[in-house]
Amino acid sequence: MKIRPNFLLAWAIGALSFSLLGGVSAASQPDLSDPRFWPPFQVAGVNRDLSPYTGLDRDGWVACGKHILEGAFHHVKSLHDPMFLPKMPGPGYPAESNESATPRERNNAIFEAISRTFNVAAPLIKNNPDITIRGIRLRDYYKYHLLQLLTNPESAYFIGRARDFDTHRQQTCELGNLAMWMILAPEVFWNALSLEEKTKVATTLQEWSVSHTLPHNWRWFNVMMITFLAINGYDHDAKLMLNHVDNLILQHAGNGWYRDTSYDYYTAHVFHLYGAVWASRFGRTHYPERAALLDRHFEEFSDHYPQIFGRNGEVIMYGRSILYRLGASVGMVAAHLRGQSTKALPPGLARRVASGALLQFTTHPDFFYRGVPALGFYGLFPPAIQSYSCSGSTYWMFLSFSGLLLPKDHPFWTAKEEMGAWGNLGKEAIYNQFWPGPGFLVTDHGETGVAEIRPSKIRDQNPNYSRLVYNSAFPWEDAGEDGVVPGALTFDAGNYQSKLSSYVLPSAVSSAGFRDGVLYRQAIFTYHVPPTVDMATIMIPGGEIRLDRLRRIFRTSVRMSHFGLPHIKGEPVITRTNIGGHASLQAAIPGRQLALTVYQGWSDLEVRSHAGRNPEAARSTVIYATATDQERFAAPDLLVSVLLHRTDDTPWTDSQLQPIESITPLNHGGIASLTGARVRLKSGKEYRVDFQNIDGTNSTW
Repeated sequence: MKIRPNFLLAWAIGALSFSLLGGVSAASQPDLSDPRFWPPFQVAGVNRDLSPYTGLDRDGWVACGKHILEGAFHHVKSLHDPMFLPKMPGPGYPAESNESATPRERNNAIFEAISRTFNVAAPLIKNNPDITIRGIRLRDYYKYHLLQLLTNPESAYFIGRARDFDTHRQQTCELGNLAMWMILAPEVFWNALSLEEKTKVATTLQEWSVSHTLPHNWRWFNVMMITFLAINGYDHDAKLMLNHVDNLILQHAGNGWYRDTSYDYYTAHVFHLYGAVWASRFGRTHYPERAALLDRHFEEFSDHYPQIFGRNGEVIMYGRSILYRLGASVGMVAAHLRGQSTKALPPGLARRVASGALLQFTTHPDFFYRGVPALGFYGLFPPAIQSYSCSGSTYWMFLSFSGLLLPKDHPFWTAKEEMGAWGNLGKEAIYNQFWPGPGFLVTDHGETGVAEIRPSKIRDQNPNYSRLVYNSAFPWEDAGEDGVVPGALTFDAGNYQSKLSSYVLPSAVSSAGFRDGVLYRQAIFTYHVPPTVDMATIMIPGGEIRLDRLRRIFRTSVRMSHFGLPHIKGEPVITRTNIGGHASLQAAIPGRQLALTVYQGWSDLEVRSHAGRNPEAARSTVIYATATDQERFAAPDLLVSVLLHRTDDTPWTDSQLQPIESITPLNHGGIASLTGARVRLKSGKEYRVDFQNIDGTNSTW
């Protein structure tokens, strides 16, 4: 939970200034230093007949791709000018500025910018080989610069030889992605090369394909390079390719999810996209047993995949490299590139989700920063950025444009949009699905249109993974020194360590299953005498009921925080009420509301304002509950609370704010905190909360 308060405050002030800057028309000569010189995308030809929910058809995707590239090509002066995009505020490379970049930083940034904007350019070129952007013919531009990068040692931005490096390098990633595009659309770049040029490109791929990589999704990049060489008749290391493929298959954890460094959207935009390309273009012919495993994993994934998106296709802010945003939706396109029908992802549903995710970001007023997708979520958000990212990194998210490789008459483009399971979800209904493999409980709320992920295999305090719930309408906030962490439980470690008291996140959260509508997890705080919180969560329309069993030896304090509420159009309205002796606290901004009601165990409800921690606004508000021990060696306490959200301005009723009729021990004469509890709601529904032998039945992996 380390932060850099001065840096974040400076970013918050900058973000506020950024939000007040006006735009300029695309036809004028823009000031490239103006963060908002390039406007968000607008759908010009809305097609409600084919796309009743998003209005976006194939022509709309092409128009969006052109708009994305036009923003980037404002920073390109001529055909021979390499794309070196402006450095953005916050982490990432170059460390300080483009002007002070080291040669390695500069060259890597150029390679990422050119190779990743190719994710948009390649399908546009395939559709129109003569397409130009700002007077530059795209096919000529990418051919020239890719050859400079890959084959010209005299070029100022040549990527180097694999033998010159003693560890993995970014080149492996970008070359693997280029190899995939050359497999899918050889006419865009590969077929335009002379025999001599092809030989040089193949030689580069041969060197890098057998070089350093990383033991996670990066193996796919080596596989793609080797596969491309094999398809085109060049010498290649088939044994190494299979070694990588086999290891990748073994990372499958169940339910179609792969364990990368953790469980995240790399499953969709690398494992399943690259797996679909390999299986359909090579694997089924040459290695059918392995291809069959990849196909089976994709089918498992597709059964529930649409439910991790909100009703309108919104992506949940979750997992590392979240600056790839709509990369989460790439599996929708992969389903139709793989050459086999996928019943769970019919074309109208797949396109609706992919289009919804695309519009979620490209139409947002903060999305483009100086013509480039901002390093963040909606706009700039430094806390979400990893050090390995640069301004060009963001274009990885546009792998979904590979859908434009499908012909115009493909069902992906001709089928009418459909809602899938969301269309059958009534206002008072919720969808719950637990996937033991990654340990996810996914919940869709019919009333609010929100999708949620509740992870239960958490091994660190990384904000991309450590929150107890991730919500499509309330993105996660960064942690601060005050210990009020939205969407999380924090523990006062003051009596457990010999330093100043501070609230900390769990060091790990383990999955203990999902039974009879109740999710069980266990939070561990690692100290000499580790305190533990056994957590049971009941999903209800628009929220959850939490039963947290606290086990500790020293006097302490614990905090449980709701989502962060961004200050959009002013500060939120705070309301305090009491419902039958149960305190409730609500916070509201136009179009969004949060509520927190304590039923038992929690002693205080509080409000905290934050600066520079929310991805949507410079300031935000968090409502949270606190429980503080009054004695040492306290008995295990059962803390019960209700957390709700809304995506409109409708007032809550008392029975919604406090839906619990009673909580009694499971067994007559028993003790609820020991033997379990029976939770009866005012609606008549009843839940059994039985932690069973949770210490011996949980899993972090």
